[in-house]
Amino acid sequence: MLHFLNVAHGLDVGPPVKFLPPNANAQGLIVVDEVAYVATMQGCGGVANGVWALDLASKQVTTWKSNGGVAGFAGPAMGSDGTLYVATTEGELVALEPKTLQLKDSYTAGKPEFTSSPVVFGYQGKTLVAATTKDGRVHLLDTAALGGADRQTPLYKTPADSKAADFVPGALASWQDPGGTPWALAPAADAIVAFKVVERDGAPVVERGWISREMVSPLPPMIINGVVFAVSSGEFRTNDSKITAAQRAQRSSPAVLYALDGTTGKELWNSGKTITSFAVGGGLSGGSSQVYLGAYDGTLYAFGFPIEH
Repeated sequence: MLHFLNVAHGLDVGPPVKFLPPNANAQGLIVVDEVAYVATMQGCGGVANGVWALDLASKQVTTWKSNGGVAGFAGPAMGSDGTLYVATTEGELVALEPKTLQLKDSYTAGKPEFTSSPVVFGYQGKTLVAATTKDGRVHLLDTAALGGADRQTPLYKTPADSKAADFVPGALASWQDPGGTPWALAPAADAIVAFKVVERDGAPVVERGWISREMVSPLPPMIINGVVFAVSSGEFRTNDSKITAAQRAQRSSPAVLYALDGTTGKELWNSGKTITSFAVGGGLSGGSSQVYLGAYDGTLYAFGFPIEH
């Protein structure tokens, strides 16, 4: 059910509306132009992987089903014209019509699979989209024709990284520096990796800009006014299915929030030992000159600038 809450007191302002089948693993809920969108992942509860749209006026639900799983955990990304972009674990990135979710275009990267939700940004009059694959590559696409005539040719893709192993950032962050250069930031296994889009031989390419200090299972960062806020989550991650959630929690360490210079990665500030538990999930949010982080023990931390008197 989709609930509608008053932001002042959290109470329902109307009856909930049927949206998804029960027990769906829903990620990346957004509401644009009176339509709610969300991605369902991992086939939880027998619910198909894909994207769901709910027209808030007619209460009609539309679905696009993915051949594989939906990659990342931020759900669909959206262009300025309302087009939705979705990456899958089958190595496909698709463009969907708003509201109807009809397929507009697609790009096939092949194997290995995509490992992040896409991110959309502008560059020299173009609208570009980027996403990562498990071999450490960043794929850069032009939304005007995602994969060219054969739907398999990107604008650019970075070389494979032999050290990537399980490069699963989940989501990317992007920002544009004062000089107009777009940046895309990805959490790797032990650091934040910053890529920038530059022009080479008349075409946009992706270059590695900087790598942050070492972090433990970093979360996707957030950029405010050129400052990168990054979280060393402290979460113990393993592919060993025999380790329980309680054992993972016991092996985890407290999270640390860092502020980094967006163009160099230089550390400007950190939260030290303020946070006493590790962090999981999507990580950061921000507003009203504060940055918020929820920890595993149920504590919500707010970091901000002191009020000037």
